[in-house]
Amino acid sequence: MKRWFIVIAATAAVCGLWACGSGGGAGTQPVGTVYTAGPGATPTPAPGTLYVDHYGILYRYALPLHAGSKPIQSFVESPGAALPPQLAVDPYGTIAIGTNQDIYTFGRPIRSLDPSHAKLKLKLTPAITEIGPSGADLVDIEYDPNDNLWLLNNLGGEISELTAPIHTNSVAGVTIPFGAPGTKAAGFTALIQARFDVNAALYVYANQAATDRSGLFKISFPYSKPPSPEGVNLGQADFVDASQYAPGNPNPNPVLLGQYTGLLRSPPPGSPPPPPVNVMAQFVQPFPVTGPFPDATVNTIVGALIADPQRSVFYTLDNSSGALSVWALPLKANAVPQFMLPCPGTTNCADKPEHLFLAP
Repeated sequence: MKRWFIVIAATAAVCGLWACGSGGGAGTQPVGTVYTAGPGATPTPAPGTLYVDHYGILYRYALPLHAGSKPIQSFVESPGAALPPQLAVDPYGTIAIGTNQDIYTFGRPIRSLDPSHAKLKLKLTPAITEIGPSGADLVDIEYDPNDNLWLLNNLGGEISELTAPIHTNSVAGVTIPFGAPGTKAAGFTALIQARFDVNAALYVYANQAATDRSGLFKISFPYSKPPSPEGVNLGQADFVDASQYAPGNPNPNPVLLGQYTGLLRSPPPGSPPPPPVNVMAQFVQPFPVTGPFPDATVNTIVGALIADPQRSVFYTLDNSSGALSVWALPLKANAVPQFMLPCPGTTNCADKPEHLFLAP
């Protein structure tokens, strides 16, 4: 993904309720590449690959997309498994596969995602994440901009970080118990997905089972404070910083994109609120003082979303059909896609979990 960058060293010397090493040591952030703007910074190359995850089948597209694009490769993500695994792609194109028992990583060029082709196999243990009789209950895995791999486990609502470089003896460098009583995330113990912004801040989308409410929470690096609610029910969230755009772009405000459930504006005084909408939405950042309401919406439901700021576009997968769409960035109200590509599969496209990743 396009970034300007400077290299900084950062250490989180914190071990408490919200960020602690599973093995008893302090949670740490290694020296790494933090993607941000800086004097003399130069842009990294635009991503050359879009990975499209359709419920256990991974398709690789060459970028830039065009109206006739077709996958150049496809892979079964977990050959022989009864259920699809969790999957993530790091900033260098390494693919991680997470099952209830193991983490496998695969280096480029990817020939197969069969475990026999993995460059690394890491067995999940209590030193990495919560383990039950059937193993872990991973609901999402994500790489952060520094190439650390994060696991979301719904056994106990726990988030843990495997610090880069991952090796066969890796243990969690940071663990975050989510939804603890007395915090602003209390009861939001059903984790759904995680995302990261350019400063490695962690965004977690979670559900509160008792009320059936969902919300987006932010935990800033060094992950030493409890999750802070963003005030929006926004899934598939992707944060776009102004520094990520290509040179010469007018650098619009930072925006937060995603699938939004909520109100479009405050109701008039004395009037009951209208029914909430469920739309793809864009929020200018920081949220205005009038409240976290979208500045642009499109009446569609997407199951995955990722932004490609260098090309001033973002990509989505339609929730009901799996169609891949390309949209102009920033989003305009009632926009239509520049073009759409049909789901290349036949059985894994409709109303199934899906994901998008950019890679070199």
